[in-house]
Amino acid sequence: MYQHLCIAEHCGIPTQHTDTCPGEGCRGCLPRLAADGLRLCDVDTRRIAEDACTAAVLYEDLALTLIRKGRGGERVASSGSGAPVPDDAVMEAREAIRATLVSLCRLIAEERGSHLPADAITALGAYIAHHAVWLAAHRAADEHARDLRDIASDPRTRRLAYPAGTDRLYIGDCPLLVRDLDGVESICGTRLYQYAGQLFIGCDGCGTDETVEWWQRELVGDAGTVVDAYAGAADLAMRHARPVDPALIRKWASLGKPRIERLPRGFIGPPRGVVVVGKGKDERGRTLYDLGDLRLYAHLLWGEKTAVVASVAA
Repeated sequence: MYQHLCIAEHCGIPTQHTDTCPGEGCRGCLPRLAADGLRLCDVDTRRIAEDACTAAVLYEDLALTLIRKGRGGERVASSGSGAPVPDDAVMEAREAIRATLVSLCRLIAEERGSHLPADAITALGAYIAHHAVWLAAHRAADEHARDLRDIASDPRTRRLAYPAGTDRLYIGDCPLLVRDLDGVESICGTRLYQYAGQLFIGCDGCGTDETVEWWQRELVGDAGTVVDAYAGAADLAMRHARPVDPALIRKWASLGKPRIERLPRGFIGPPRGVVVVGKGKDERGRTLYDLGDLRLYAHLLWGEKTAVVASVAA
């Protein structure tokens, strides 16, 4: 049976390009095959549901940036760094999200003959997510996918909702194998981010959506393995829900096991005798470290692992 290509404008197979490819910087613009009976591929059908729920979370998180200040109840927004965020911009972003979700809910209710959901933003997002497959088969499926992707991933909206820069956490590069139309396999390599308010971590390259724990196993394996500073930093960032610079791991290793009498006043050395040491180098000349040692060291410094597994309202 003939299958057409996915019509979502943001759909693309990594490293595969069309004749009209924009060129340098394009990660892949050849669309995936649409799912049976649908106008979108499986990945973008799933993204309709994810983007609807993510947009609902963004709508509520935008409200948290609004703080009353000054006389007369003047409303302004403030970032985590203290810099002001325009109140009008926050309200405009919330209105755009609500308008998009309401419009889609009305479309679904009218054309499917179903009841509208409750007038609550989480209910609107969940209603759209429930009808994601129907929307993926709709004659305007590409418009629906684009509109939802725009409100869920607009970097300007995310900066307003999470002005301190805590809306995403880089966890590493996707290590999964992808296969092009000729059957040639290669490493995906797309940068992976954990976003606030999302239950799963999704790879925009290969379309894989999995939990934090699943990605940890794929990226660094079990605790008994050795990793470079970049992979180690990504693992600790996921486990402790905080940015971790690879340079910090190299700093831990540089502390070694200093002699007690040589420590300056106020020095904070390796916790409880745990020492991070190099375990050789890889083929690229990067120093390797025992992952178990890194996890233990971080645990003693920062406490129990607190990897973010945020729930999305359904």
